[in-house]
Amino acid sequence: MIIRQAAERVLLVRPGPGLVTAALVAGLDVWVVSDPVPRPPDARLPAELPPERLLRVDFDDTDALRALLADTVLEHGIGQVLHLTSDLGRGLDSAAAAAAEEVLRELAPRRGKPARGLPDAVAVRRILNESRTSAVRAEEARSVTEACSLAEDFPLPVVIKSADRSGCWWTVPVHDRPALDRWAEQAVAARHCAPYLVEELLTGAKFRVETLTVDGMHLVADIAPEGTAAPPHDAERAGIRATVRALLDLTGYESGTTRTDVLVSARGSRIAAATEPDRERAGTGRSRRATADGNERGTDR
Repeated sequence: MIIRQAAERVLLVRPGPGLVTAALVAGLDVWVVSDPVPRPPDARLPAELPPERLLRVDFDDTDALRALLADTVLEHGIGQVLHLTSDLGRGLDSAAAAAAEEVLRELAPRRGKPARGLPDAVAVRRILNESRTSAVRAEEARSVTEACSLAEDFPLPVVIKSADRSGCWWTVPVHDRPALDRWAEQAVAARHCAPYLVEELLTGAKFRVETLTVDGMHLVADIAPEGTAAPPHDAERAGIRATVRALLDLTGYESGTTRTDVLVSARGSRIAAATEPDRERAGTGRSRRATADGNERGTDR
């Protein structure tokens, strides 16, 4: 990906330090809108951000927020007002977070056509494997019976991904034959349809990566360890960033926020799943969340 030489002016709304740093490193001209009283993350905002570009507002006051954003955009000729849903909602009650998101939607530029989203789980895996980026053993099946046969041939444990009639993708780890039988029963009952994707169950340290993409420029805002994973060292962090950016480049992702699950092992960084949180919140996403029975659902679109 080629990053433009001319700095683009962006206004980041209630960002964490990772997003601010990523934007500055990418050469963007950055302003920040945050809370009236510094939050703990504010203390870690990069020193490269000039103090006069850190603007404060009460996010419970939507009129004040709207006015500050509009005035700042107009005064400084800012082309993009950006936020991560996870950052925006952190520490706000649900009503204030929803109101702030509505203000941001009002200010968003109207596009001639909808931004291209991530492909579905099957297409993502095809793209990654064909490019040899984050290659994972995976097979496609046209029926539940064929998926079960493939799973036994892998052998178990595996992950099976499939979509129900509403287009929601379900991701289910299958560790043994009884679990495979349960998956088959659930897939039939929920009227899942082909294709079914059977993948090896990835192992290693798991990291959740938050990324914001602006005109094809992918800003990695946060790499968070999951479960028992330790914070990644510099080489691991670089590998994770490169793998996620490769996914977004290969799929032609131009604008939006993504959340990617990456497993790091001796085989390097490999992608387990990718979602678009903003599309899911808006009701246009197609995924299921994890449930109490241990089946991980919704880690792919």
